[in-house]
Amino acid sequence: MNHLKTFFTNSTKTAGRITNGIYILLRIIVVIMLADQIWNQHWGNTMLLLLTLILFEIPYFLEKILKIQIPNMLEIILLSFIFSSTVLGELSDFYGYFSMWDTFLHAFSGFLAGGVGFSLVYLLNKNTKTMNLTPLLLAVVSFCFSMTVGVMWEFVEFSADKLLQFDMQKDTIVQQINSVELSKDGNTVYHVPVITRTIIESQNADGKTDKIIIQNGYLDVGIMDTMKDLFVNFIGAVVFSIFGYLYSRNDYQKFTFIKNFIPKKIKR
Repeated sequence: MNHLKTFFTNSTKTAGRITNGIYILLRIIVVIMLADQIWNQHWGNTMLLLLTLILFEIPYFLEKILKIQIPNMLEIILLSFIFSSTVLGELSDFYGYFSMWDTFLHAFSGFLAGGVGFSLVYLLNKNTKTMNLTPLLLAVVSFCFSMTVGVMWEFVEFSADKLLQFDMQKDTIVQQINSVELSKDGNTVYHVPVITRTIIESQNADGKTDKIIIQNGYLDVGIMDTMKDLFVNFIGAVVFSIFGYLYSRNDYQKFTFIKNFIPKKIKR
């Protein structure tokens, strides 16, 4: 019984009452959905929900391994972001219902990852005598960390699509393409300016030919979505890097909301 209680309530040791309440609520929702997906033998969704439960443990293990104290606001944002991305975005199809859902999450993840990168370097800079980074360098490292996280996440989406047959890299209907592959000599760019429709023929399990007609364009399978995600991630990273620079440039006396994103080193 104690193990079950720990499973549902085990957040960080420094989490407040509201943070613990949000953690418990989100975990209960995920467990209920997990039981439903197992019952209906939807194994792809089951794996995604198990991954969500594992990701919920990130704040706890970060505090335990790195000996830091994560601000309650940062922990709430991390948990909410994970839930919004996996449960709401993928399983509840918020990506389909709300066209800007994916864009918002990637922009916010760029901002959030920038905060994590800034806080890691900030802690090293503050607690190491041999390290003394300027505010500009802190901001640059924060930006680079955020962009690296964004690129790694696109690798995750690509792998999930290929290995688990998901559709995390969303398709886009485009009206024009430029391709060397379509040129006669295979060496010059062939321009297709106005695509009216695309016909896709495939063979089904019975050996028969299925035909899908895409009106008013060509189906781009992921590249437009990936580049859009990286671009909005870039915007989020730039925004936090600017705030981080101003925060450290003013001796941490202005833009103090940044403190909500900076863990504290636990004194032994």
